[in-house]
Amino acid sequence: MNRRQTKYYTIKQNIQNMINSGEMPIGSEIPSETELMNQYEVSRVTARRALDELYRDGYIEKIQGKRAYVKEMLNKDGFTLVQSYTDEIVKKHMIPSRRILECVVRKAFPEETAYLSIQEGDYVFSLIRIYYANGDPLCYTHSVLPYDYFNDIENHNFLNSSLYHIIENEYLVKIKSSKLSLKAVATPRIIANYLSVDIDTPILFTKAVTYGIIGDIERPIESFQTYYLTDNFEYTLTKNL
Repeated sequence: MNRRQTKYYTIKQNIQNMINSGEMPIGSEIPSETELMNQYEVSRVTARRALDELYRDGYIEKIQGKRAYVKEMLNKDGFTLVQSYTDEIVKKHMIPSRRILECVVRKAFPEETAYLSIQEGDYVFSLIRIYYANGDPLCYTHSVLPYDYFNDIENHNFLNSSLYHIIENEYLVKIKSSKLSLKAVATPRIIANYLSVDIDTPILFTKAVTYGIIGDIERPIESFQTYYLTDNFEYTLTKNL
């Protein structure tokens, strides 16, 4: 990771921690780009990127011509996401299996650099899998990881090993949280072929960024997309009261 990227994470994490701790309550003004430049001795590009990420993650609100401020957020700890297709298969007394469609290292696409907070030209590890229950397709999932954090990860056996198990046990990266969105979509042609369903069949689509602890800082470590067959997969959201 280069120096500018380290500074960017430091700024973002410091402000995020102050918001989460209540040191910066709702409505508090956020330091301007110029103030951040002077405080952290960084370029305007680095200061702006930190603010843009805080805005994208829902921590701050930006209004043209005015200072950014801390916005009211939904309680991130209010909902617990339960999603384990392998556990669900086993619970139904079925046999889980995987098929690996892609396991490569390549340069990141523009959208991936934004989600993973990496630089243009950086390399990523791309892993595409299909999960099966008793041989029947269950879901199609595509994970993308910053390769700088996970050198040689492409050499692991993903047919028999969990990606998250490898991340935590082989690379000692503690997985912290995921920011996830989900919606019902019509099955795209290529996904329909892999999951053996008709094109435009209703299907559940999720898109997420997973965060982990690297160097004592919470960083995005994975961007993933998954298409689930809803007749076989149980998806639960539990609200903590």
